[in-house]
Amino acid sequence: TLARIREIGYEAVQISGFKAYNPQNIAKGLKENGLAVCATHTPLDRILGDTEAVIEEHKLFGAPYVGLGFFRGNSLGEYRDFLDGLENALDKITGAGLGFIYHNHAHEFKDGADKVTELAARVDGLTLEPDVFWLAVAGVDACEFIQKHSDKITLVHIKELGESSETVNPVAGEGRARLKDVLEKCKQIGAEWAVLEIEKTDLPIADYLKRCCAFMREYA
Repeated sequence: TLARIREIGYEAVQISGFKAYNPQNIAKGLKENGLAVCATHTPLDRILGDTEAVIEEHKLFGAPYVGLGFFRGNSLGEYRDFLDGLENALDKITGAGLGFIYHNHAHEFKDGADKVTELAARVDGLTLEPDVFWLAVAGVDACEFIQKHSDKITLVHIKELGESSETVNPVAGEGRARLKDVLEKCKQIGAEWAVLEIEKTDLPIADYLKRCCAFMREYA
């Protein structure tokens, strides 16, 4: 998989380790194929309960950011409790020279709320990884959001929106997520990485990745 990704033209990957995997094998494949790791999505239970191992794994991969890909709370109080519970792990992560990123979905913006901004205000050094697909689903202007948090954004999830959140992801640039505008805004604020994410496609995956890579190289 890593070899094919590199052959298509991608220079880095984001590792989302939600199932069992061997870090040494992944590190070997990354090195063999000349791929960097821009960040991870690491399960919350590992971040909290196995912090030292998570840190060592990121050092092995050369990944600068420990990422949390999902958290659902029903109130700002639950988000604040979540942050309080993260405090010890975050101290260890930042003390090891790594950053911590939070990746949004749509539920953080339900009923006009903006729990992501609340998190950003409460956590010094927190990096956001806006998912422009979910921002669009939530009715949030991605370019305005990126500009608002420009000092906290180094990675942006590029995922195209079709007719709805349940339908297939169109090829990047061919849907409703305004990805050309998003990539231009990312360049303006100096973001480091545009990270392609794909959940559903009706195309052969290699074809989809090639077409998205061509779009991203042109506009990013």
